[in-house]
Formats: sequence, C-alpha cells, structure tokens
Amino acid sequence: MKLRKYLLLPVFFTTVLHAQESTNVKLSVEARADYQRESIDGVKNANNTGFKGNIFNILINGDLSPKFSYKYRQRLNGINKEYTFFDAIDWLFLTYHVNTNWTLSGGKWAVLCGPWEFDPAPIDCFQLFEFCYNFPCYEWGWWLGYQTTNRKDQFFLQMVESPFQKVYNRRGGKASDMYAYNLIWYGNHGILHTDWSVNFMEYAPGRFINYLSFGNSLHLTRNLQLGLDYMNRATTGQTFLFKDCSMTARVDYQPTPQLNLWAKASYDVNHAGKDTDPSKPTPEKASNQNKPRVDLALYEGTEITRVGAGMEYYPLKNKNVRLHANYSYCFGKNTNPNGYLQDKHSILDLGVTWRVNVIK
Repeated sequence: MKLRKYLLLPVFFTTVLHAQESTNVKLSVEARADYQRESIDGVKNANNTGFKGNIFNILINGDLSPKFSYKYRQRLNGINKEYTFFDAIDWLFLTYHVNTNWTLSGGKWAVLCGPWEFDPAPIDCFQLFEFCYNFPCYEWGWWLGYQTTNRKDQFFLQMVESPFQKVYNRRGGKASDMYAYNLIWYGNHGILHTDWSVNFMEYAPGRFINYLSFGNSLHLTRNLQLGLDYMNRATTGQTFLFKDCSMTARVDYQPTPQLNLWAKASYDVNHAGKDTDPSKPTPEKASNQNKPRVDLALYEGTEITRVGAGMEYYPLKNKNVRLHANYSYCFGKNTNPNGYLQDKHSILDLGVTWRVNVIK
C-alpha cells in the first residue's frame, strides 16, 4: 500500500505539470460481449450460462513531451476472481525515455511474467490454463526497460507489489510489505518469437516462490503459427522441475486475412508436496489450510487438462470488429474449491468484440 501511494504522486503530478505540452493523445474504447454455456459432467452451470457483457475498456495514451509518455487503461470487470472495483485500473504509468534504448517507468502495469499465455489483454483471451484465473496480474511498482538498437530484443527488470499480498492478508496473515522481482525477455529472431522470464515472488513475508517461464511462438509460414509455452514454479526444499508447472500448445492458421482458426491444449499440475507451511508434515490436512500456501494460484494435488478449438473472424479490414466461437473440455482434478476449471467441464463461448478510436 505504501508503494502504491509513493507511485501515485509522481504519476499524477507529472501528468498535470506537462499536460499543456502534450503532443500526441490517443483515446479509444473497446468492449466484448459473450454467450457462454457451461456444464460439468453434463449438468448445466446456470451461474455461468447465458449472455453477458464480458469486458469494457477505456484506453488513453500519449506523449507529455519528447521524454515523457503515459498509458492508462480502465477495465470495468475482469477474468480474475479476486477482482475489486479499484482493480479496474489495469494500467496507469509514466515512462521516461532516457534515450532510444533505455526507459524508466513507474505506476501500475502488468506483472511481467511469461510465457505467451499471459501476454494477450484480457479482452483477447480464450481458453487459458487454470493458473491464469487465480493470478492477480496487475500491480504497482517500477521497471527499467532496454531495447536493442536493431529492435529485435527487449528486456524489462521490474519490482512491484507481490500479486499475493492481498491473498496472504485476507487469510489472516499479518499485514506486511511483500514484493515481486521480475526479469523478462521478448525476442524476435527469424521464425522464433520469445517471451521468457524469471520471477521471484513473495507468497508470505520473506518467503519466495520462483517462476521460470519459456514462451515460444514459431511463425512457420505467413499464415501458420505454433505456440509452445512452459511455466515452472518451485520454492526451497522441493524438486525444482516438472512438479509444479503449466504448459500449453497452440496452432493458429489463417486461410484468409479475416479468419483465424486455432486449436489448443493446456496442462496444469502441482505435485510439489508444498501445499502449506513447509514445516507441516501433512500439508493437505484441513487443519493446516490457514497456513501460508506456497503456490497460491495452483493448489497442491491439482492435475487438470484442457483441450479445445476456436475461430476468430474479422468482417472489417481494419479488424475493429471480431466475431469469435470456441469450445473446450477439461478433465482431471482441481483441489482448489474455488478453482475455475473442473473435471468433465464443458465450455462453449460465442461472442463479439468491437473497438472504436475516439481520438487518434
């Protein structure tokens, strides 16, 4: 909370101070509406079935001067279950352009965590793996950016509030400053586009879980892409690789510029044996569930698979209107009683997205 207050002051003060110097302002709005039908083992989930407004965004960005730029995105709802009204601010940050290679930014932005599964804006997300639905992905902090002169590589070093601070406090933990430290690399080399990151996130004061992510998008031809993502999670005293992880494979094909067809499979598993406090010998017992979990986004004992396919159609050349349809089926076990993906979970999603440039 302290970090948030310190960040708001320079962001708003500088915005007001340099508003009269603004040389470039863009304002746009975008919205998505869906019809969704869900069932578990053939029984309709009435709460998640029907027509609904999914997302409505207001976006403003521009330049305050040759050295300062800003971005702001207000989202009125979201995919994450821990969402509150204040969290409707996805982005609110100021960037200082040191030179053509270096930038320094402060405010609220995405927690920089690979792989590509995390990269699309929520309005463009379809069929995520389970981990994503339980990960608060926007936080306050500072970050340093570096882009190579040839523009083929971009790196960010980030310090933000821990995404798990609210969860820890809500479960009875003593209020404390908790942070996440992130390093991410976006690369563009031939057919390979990378989204790799290493992250250290406090899940309790002084206790860190490490993420190691490898997002790879292979642009095999002009109209065929293959995505392969792997995300590993580990902490002290557990097997480092493959015990707590998520992975996806996705194929995209565009038979015409207006149509994208895709198929996707994802897999989440946590058999790390570190469900709660490492000092407890039987972490899955109910009596221990008030202790700080190690992986707060994917519970110990979870092993869930999701397979599906879909299409996106753009009737306008500028792609400001998108029609989408997709279906997925899940099987396995989710030990989180409030988790989204469940065994024998069937999800049909039909919808439309539109974007309007008010000022450009």
